[in-house]
Amino acid sequence: MNKYKTYLWFLLLVFSASCKQASDLKAFTEAKYSLQEVQDVTLNGVDVMQKRGPNDFTTQEGDSLLASISDNKLQASTTLHLNVQLPEAGEDRSMEITKLRWQLLVDGEQTLQGVVNEPMHLREGLNELPIHTTVMMSEAEGIRNYEGLSKLMTLLAKREDLRKSLTLQIRPTVQTPVGAVEVPQFITVSKPAGTM
Repeated sequence: MNKYKTYLWFLLLVFSASCKQASDLKAFTEAKYSLQEVQDVTLNGVDVMQKRGPNDFTTQEGDSLLASISDNKLQASTTLHLNVQLPEAGEDRSMEITKLRWQLLVDGEQTLQGVVNEPMHLREGLNELPIHTTVMMSEAEGIRNYEGLSKLMTLLAKREDLRKSLTLQIRPTVQTPVGAVEVPQFITVSKPAGTM
């Protein structure tokens, strides 16, 4: 009888934890995400935050970056400051992300994409997320989107506020008691207030 009670309590505990995690997953799926800051951007080990124009790159750096873009092997790392606003503020919720697919749109057109395969812990409020990913050009019917990449490069060269033209979308995979679950669709990360 005592074994039966222990087993019943265990099942009840697992069930309540599963319900909490399902509730947390729903809350994070419905949350509002805004990118507050991007720091320490490196491409193939080159600190691009210190570059202001094409002449700031050495010939070797330029060749390496161009070859990596052409081969879809460009390695990027950065730190994102992502603010998460849950629909029901005040409740202590968190989410363990095991994988994060992302895509960058230029003027609404999918241009770059990648996958972060490192675990991340997300909570309500400001999250500092170190990111390491391979950056690939988006493809449509097997053809790479060079036009979108060209638009992105033109925007960078103009040194204007990129946030008007760029949209970041994320699609996290979350660890649950029943295994990893990918959210059903991409979530648009908005710009911080007052950036337009």
